[in-house]
Amino acid sequence: QGEIVAIVGPTGAGKTTLAYLLPGYIRPTTGVVRFGKQDVAGVHVDDIRHQVTYVFQEHMLLSDSIRENLLLANPDATEEQMLEACRTAGAMEFIERLPDGLDTVVGRSGDTLSVGQKQRLSIARGLVRHTPIVVLDEPTAALDPRTENALMAALREAAVGRLVIVIAHRLSTIRRADRIVFLEKGRVVDVGDHDTLMADPEGRYRQFVELQSA
Repeated sequence: QGEIVAIVGPTGAGKTTLAYLLPGYIRPTTGVVRFGKQDVAGVHVDDIRHQVTYVFQEHMLLSDSIRENLLLANPDATEEQMLEACRTAGAMEFIERLPDGLDTVVGRSGDTLSVGQKQRLSIARGLVRHTPIVVLDEPTAALDPRTENALMAALREAAVGRLVIVIAHRLSTIRRADRIVFLEKGRVVDVGDHDTLMADPEGRYRQFVELQSA
């Protein structure tokens, strides 16, 4: 906890599969997943999901107000907790401009919002659950550089007391992580921060970055 960890690798490397193990969407056929020292194989899936929030890349919003979308994740959330989650996700920037604020109806599947706005609202909905583990699937994919910078800075604050896991392709997102887990063909081949991994001329992460930057 207290770290931002990026799961990185080429398409088909197993990034989403690895992330799906954490909330128990799939179970390992071999090996062990532990939270602390506890093997989650013997833990009921409901108990696992009380500890893990997964924010999907696809934005699934109710055709209701922003408030109701947030309460879907945590019915007991106070207005201040909802506002704080929206601030962290960078969603207040557009919510404050809406006619009814949190009570603005977003329309069918949120179609009154842009892709980036839906993404930020989905992240806010994940954060309002206040679980110790948060998994974000491509959280910056639809964001402009300024919004991406603001979100990553805010996630740094959100990571205090939490483990924030980011599945990412954008190098600008990846390099901000405390730890990078680089996967290839379903195996972990590199672990470290960006500078450490880039210092290894033979490292697969460095080769991946150089290929992406070419």
